[in-house]
Amino acid sequence: LSNCIGSRSSTTLMTLLEDVASALKTGQLDAKGGGGGSGFASTGVCEDTSTSKHYFYKKGSGSADEKMLHAEFEGVKEMFQTNTIRVPEPLAFGSKDEYESGPFVVFEYLDIGGGGDGKEMGRKLALMHKCLSKNGKFGFHIDNTIGATPQKNDWENTWSDFFTKHRYHAMLSKCSNLGFSDSEVLEIEQIIRDVLSETDVVPSLLHGDLWGGNRAFTNTGEPVIYDPATYYGDREADIAMTQLFGGFGGDFLSGYNDEYPLQPNFESRKMIYNWYHIANHYVLFGGSYMNQARGMMSQIKALKK
Repeated sequence: LSNCIGSRSSTTLMTLLEDVASALKTGQLDAKGGGGGSGFASTGVCEDTSTSKHYFYKKGSGSADEKMLHAEFEGVKEMFQTNTIRVPEPLAFGSKDEYESGPFVVFEYLDIGGGGDGKEMGRKLALMHKCLSKNGKFGFHIDNTIGATPQKNDWENTWSDFFTKHRYHAMLSKCSNLGFSDSEVLEIEQIIRDVLSETDVVPSLLHGDLWGGNRAFTNTGEPVIYDPATYYGDREADIAMTQLFGGFGGDFLSGYNDEYPLQPNFESRKMIYNWYHIANHYVLFGGSYMNQARGMMSQIKALKK
């Protein structure tokens, strides 16, 4: 949602703007802002010269980028349709087969960066978490990524099955079990299953990557979230991540609990859910995240009753 465009030749940019205009069925588009990017994609803002309306886009290159952009588009669309917390309206997805400059996604442009009410953000997120999967299962209709790490979202009947298969084991396979033996990995899996089965979990619509950099307020003070890794799961996984890297104050949690209180023993589940993100940081960035992920595994192991 930054006010910038990726650096590229004027000819390539012109083709992209023509393709975006075609996908949106608008008039001529002009680029606005300076150069920049968002992870794997270049980003930009463009303006419809006939209406002065602005749009935000992300532009990728290969097939891997196309899958990531398509998954982001589908995730934002799922959240937008709840009409709860504000997300940028998803307007178009352009595949590389359909458009010369594809793949790309286009969203409404939101002017963000102002202050706002954290309590209202918490309340609005709680309303989104009350939106459940139509099939009553955990997962999502499309796989996506957490950062640049592929994330499977196959539907499962139980939350413990989904999390242990598609989060716990899937992440461990990317980091050589973090040095734990196979028997320890299985022992910890059972502990995770036991802890996650202590409460009745319903398949809530999750943002999936809710750290402080993926939330903001519009210039009118409205809370907004973006850049998701969407799926249906335990709502407390989102809340856990808001407490991992900071950026969400006490008012946020107060507003959330007023609308949809957390269940008892949240701290144990928070450890499990945030381990996934720390292990992913080790996969992506290496370094000290390995020791942190190993330490959290040991703490989870200590939850055994």
